[in-house]
Amino acid sequence: LMKREELFNLLDKVPTARLQAAAWKATLRLHVWMTGRTHELMLEFGTRARGLILKAGGADGVIDATGMYGVQSEMLRTWGDIWSQWQADFQQARREAAKIAFGVQAVGHARLVAPLLVSEGQRSAGSGQLLAESKLTDGVYDPQLRILLNVAEQYVYGDGVTLDARIWKIDRETREDLNLVLMNGIVNKKSAWDLAKEVEQFLGAGQDCPRWTSTRLYGRTKSEIAGDATGLLRGDECDGSGVSYKALRLARTEIQKIHALATDRMMRQQPWVEQEKINLSAAHPEPDECDDAAKGGEKGEGIYPLGTHELPFHPNCLCYKTAVLMDREQFVSQMRGWLDGSEPWSAMDTYASELGVPLDTDLMPAAINLAVWMFSNELEEWMK
Repeated sequence: LMKREELFNLLDKVPTARLQAAAWKATLRLHVWMTGRTHELMLEFGTRARGLILKAGGADGVIDATGMYGVQSEMLRTWGDIWSQWQADFQQARREAAKIAFGVQAVGHARLVAPLLVSEGQRSAGSGQLLAESKLTDGVYDPQLRILLNVAEQYVYGDGVTLDARIWKIDRETREDLNLVLMNGIVNKKSAWDLAKEVEQFLGAGQDCPRWTSTRLYGRTKSEIAGDATGLLRGDECDGSGVSYKALRLARTEIQKIHALATDRMMRQQPWVEQEKINLSAAHPEPDECDDAAKGGEKGEGIYPLGTHELPFHPNCLCYKTAVLMDREQFVSQMRGWLDGSEPWSAMDTYASELGVPLDTDLMPAAINLAVWMFSNELEEWMK
């Protein structure tokens, strides 16, 4: 695996004003990974289902009612295993999406706050805490992660359905439709081969998609990864249909949701962030409410007060927010006044309180997820 120091050296090259955009590109790579993983699992199920069907076909290649019952039981058991694995990968991807956003704050803190802190042993009048020797921690954001995951899981969209209900719905509908495909095969006396093909088409997984995903994630140079994100999610062969499409639509929407919630929370906490800017993704297909937001606000540049918009705007939405930062000289002046007690700054009081650790704590370990998803070429190892 790429060493942590190497990843952080690459992250050091990202300008502070571009950290939010970097987080979005990291999240795009996470989307690509989840796309390939979804197709990979659906292909695995299709392969195992085909084996079950063909084995039960007998010499004449037709499955009788008794054989179909055995196929049905084993196929549904296999589907349960595959769907459980998909859920585990999906939940891990949601956690990664939130941690990417946490990394932006960690880097901002290291660049803007840490250099201005008073020397060891002096008391910060603003924070009211003794600034002790710096400590390393990678769990500072764990409480916020738990809160955000719970909020996202309980979030109700316009149709009144929560995340758990959506996952259950895909599982239930898939089981019902698989049974229907098998029963129709019996009624219409389809051959085992034709029946296996029908099941594979029902899954809608593209044979080339895992390979395409691998090419996009592992076949690019570091400069390409850090550069243009255009085309990362394009390619009809990976759009999917049937079960694959339903799973991907859910995954993309929920990864976006947790990343957006984390981004909003982090931006509100950082006193050096003044406004938010709505940006269209490179893969935005056609005009909709996303365009209205990206072209509205101040001077038609998509700039708004913090918290004006809540992303995603719609299922499969890939819009993202970037931060409009305070003038650096102004920040330095206010920070120094807050540290020596000469200038109150309620926003920094709140930031220090919500951070939950002394201000001199080294937060950079929390930026590892951002660095990994921006630059690592060993994502499969990272997700184990």
